[in-house]
Amino acid sequence: MKFLRFIASAAALAIVVAACSTQPVGPGNDAVVIRNFSFPWSASPAPRTEFRAAIVGDRWHFSFDAEDHDIVVAPEWRGESTLDGEDRVEIFFARDTALEHYFCIEIDSLGRVHDYAASHYRKFDGTWNCPGLKTSARRTSNGYRVEGNLPLASLDGMVGKPVHRGDTVLAGLFRAEFYGHEERTRGAADDNWISWVKPEPRTPDFHVPSAFAELRLR
Repeated sequence: MKFLRFIASAAALAIVVAACSTQPVGPGNDAVVIRNFSFPWSASPAPRTEFRAAIVGDRWHFSFDAEDHDIVVAPEWRGESTLDGEDRVEIFFARDTALEHYFCIEIDSLGRVHDYAASHYRKFDGTWNCPGLKTSARRTSNGYRVEGNLPLASLDGMVGKPVHRGDTVLAGLFRAEFYGHEERTRGAADDNWISWVKPEPRTPDFHVPSAFAELRLR
C-alpha cells in the first residue's frame, strides 16, 4: 500500500484504505502488549496508548490503539512531510545503541506513512522507504487505530541481523499528540510527545539513544 502516499486528498485516501483487499491483520492474543506510555516531559496524564506486535508467518504485524478526542490530520496530502504537522504513531528501529544507523516509520490516523533512515544526530535520509510495509488506519469510538505489517526480511535489514521469535531488537515507540489550533500546541508543547520510555533530554527529543529500549519479538 505504499501507493497511498501519492493520493492527493484525505477523503480519497480513506476510500482507498477502506476498499483495499490487502488490509493488514491485527496481532492476536500471543502478541507483545505495551501500555505504559506517558508524557516524558509533562506531568499531565497521557491519553491511553496500546501497542501490540506479533510475528505471523514471515511478517511482523503491529498495531497502535490511540485515545485521541482531538485528532489533528491534514486534509490534503503534500508528500511525506505532511505528517510533521499531524497526530501520528511512530516506530523506530536501531542497529546499535549509538544510533549510527536507525530507521523511522511514522503513520497518521489515515494510515499514511512517512518513513526515513537516519544517523545520530538528526541526519535524515528521506529517500529510504521500508520495503514491503503495509499500513491501514480507522477511527474508533475514542480515537484511532493504526495497523501495519512488514516482511521479517525488512526488519532484519533495519536491525542489522536475522530476527526470530523470542529475540529482542532495539526500538522506540512514540506518539505525536497535537491539539487545538495554535502552533504552540502542535509540536512545541511538552504534552505533544508520548513515549514508552523516558528519554534523558530535558526537552522533547526522540532522536537520542535513551529513547530506545529492547523490544521482544513474539
